Amino acid sequence: MRKSIGEIILAIAFVSIIFGFGMWSLLKEDDSSSVLENRKLSHRPDATVENLFSGEYFKQFETYYNDQFPLRSLWIEKKTELEKTAFQQRFIKSTYISKDGYLIPTLVSNDKQRSPEEIAKRIKSFAANINNKKVDVYFALVPNKTTMMEDKLPTYIRSEANVLSDRLIDALSNNNNIVPLDIRDTIKPHMNEENLYFYTDHHWKPRAAYYAYASIINKIKEKHSIVSPKHLNDFDWEESEVEFLGSDARTTTEAYVRNPDTITIVKPAFQEQELDICFNGKCGRSFNDERYLKLKDKYTNRYKTYFSGDVDEAVIQNPNIKDDQKLLILKDSYANPILQFIARNFSETRVLDLRHYKENSIYQYIEENNIDYVLFIHNINSLVTTPSLTNIK
Repeated sequence: MRKSIGEIILAIAFVSIIFGFGMWSLLKEDDSSSVLENRKLSHRPDATVENLFSGEYFKQFETYYNDQFPLRSLWIEKKTELEKTAFQQRFIKSTYISKDGYLIPTLVSNDKQRSPEEIAKRIKSFAANINNKKVDVYFALVPNKTTMMEDKLPTYIRSEANVLSDRLIDALSNNNNIVPLDIRDTIKPHMNEENLYFYTDHHWKPRAAYYAYASIINKIKEKHSIVSPKHLNDFDWEESEVEFLGSDARTTTEAYVRNPDTITIVKPAFQEQELDICFNGKCGRSFNDERYLKLKDKYTNRYKTYFSGDVDEAVIQNPNIKDDQKLLILKDSYANPILQFIARNFSETRVLDLRHYKENSIYQYIEENNIDYVLFIHNINSLVTTPSLTNIK
């Protein structure tokens, strides 16, 4: 049967598009990373006799080709938009889109995660080991968005953030070597306020972090003579103008974003001698790294504005505190916006992120730096999914 001219043109166009995208993919400069997916992308593998014959080269090349496909991020976004229009989905990759615009990730335990009881056992063992050094240990379980907004989830969606939190607090209680602080009780009365949590990111905002800070300092003050927490109105609070699409928006893409976020910049409204902040081999740094507010990509992780993201070690010297009070914070990313508050209550605040810090044992670190207090600041999701956070040894 003779083919019509239209069919021939369609076939030629189809082959041309496939060939064109293939050549474009091979000739274009490789992208090093994807801001949307928040990960590094594969690069062209080297062909060797060994990996050619084993077939490994072709597996690596397939991964490379998929990662470097032209307009990859645009295709991902358009696919999500189509799914939203066609299926009206509200639960995407374990993230629920609530009616008020919050993107809420869920937390469901599994066998690969660390149990709350095992986490508590490690923390209690650590506290017992340093008890003879007269170092007080506080554990602040900070509530993530998942924990505080579980009531927004429909009954058919399961999330165990509060159940796991309850188990951890229970396992840490009634122990003379550690003081557990359930910050859910602190945040709950303020949940009707604005700017506590991001709509599109899983983290809290500085206002929620402030309430946690005041609660932590007041708890330490019950036993020790330290400076009282600063008041909320001791700081200036300003929302940046640039939009922020956070980690949950990177999961669902912009198609499901109803309320883009902004970054809250907090600065002291009082006079003080400047604090010296050191990390990554350089001092004189700031609590806010505003470079991340200037980057153009809409999926830029602007949460890194707070303390430049997750640094392995930081030292903050505060000349305004005359008493020699030294605090060590062991933290995950939820601590980043709270550091600007806590550091104003101690002469020296040291910060370690055990996901990245690999230099010395924590016991040695505490002894060498004459630490008076150790404060854990973690959220339940990071604790159960990231074993390194409690690999104290």
